[in-house]
Amino acid sequence: MLSPKILALTNEKVWKSPFYGWILRFADYIPISNGIENNVDKISKFVNDGYSILIFPEGTRSEDCSILRFHQGAFYLAEKLKLDILPIIVHGIGHILPKTEFMLRKGSVTIKIMDRIRPNNVEFRQFDQVYKIANTVRKHYEIEYQKMVEKLETPEYFQDLVLHNYVYKGVEIELKARKNLKKIKKLNTLLYSLPEKSKVLLRNCGQGELSLISALSRKNIIFYASDDYAENIEIAKNCVSIPSNLHYIENDNYINDYALTIDLQSMII
Repeated sequence: MLSPKILALTNEKVWKSPFYGWILRFADYIPISNGIENNVDKISKFVNDGYSILIFPEGTRSEDCSILRFHQGAFYLAEKLKLDILPIIVHGIGHILPKTEFMLRKGSVTIKIMDRIRPNNVEFRQFDQVYKIANTVRKHYEIEYQKMVEKLETPEYFQDLVLHNYVYKGVEIELKARKNLKKIKKLNTLLYSLPEKSKVLLRNCGQGELSLISALSRKNIIFYASDDYAENIEIAKNCVSIPSNLHYIENDNYINDYALTIDLQSMII
């Protein structure tokens, strides 16, 4: 959508995809499974015809939507052909179409275009090795992406994702989840008042809707969720979207170093 003259480089897996590989081949996308250095001449011809080259420096999507290691091919190509680098950050793809799933989820995608990096940029002229440039650009991505995460990934952002963890568990459980998720506005102010990297106990978590949405929207906090009813804990634990910072426990008496204890039952009344 940015321009009709953008050519994407792709890996072997995408190039041979039975679903859309034929579209990429028809559109003259370039597979680089044999190394980007072996395609410089071919890419150079497209550049001379006015094309921009689109490269995903991570090479694949991450399962947890974090920024992965950058491969050096994009920066090697920019150096070889003396091209500007226009960093673009995309947020939301991993939530709408997770790497481990085949079905689209409801959601939104946000695109941020950062400042152009030119070949004679003083900040990058000091580097004599491509991998150093790749690492420096990646750090810029991490900083800007984190700003987007803090702004966009609110409890409301994850509401539909959390609901879909309960839609196949029976009508009664689904209806209760829909009802409880309407109460998340009560949780917002409290969640964002919690100190970073703290431990929080969520008592009376019920089916786990509010504990799950809390952990997804505050990733730097460790949450422990408990409930007096073992069947509720079993329902809560059986969700595919549980992040690593959320732990369901049956007995919370032995843990006493929480920054705060929250009674989730008061949030859904």
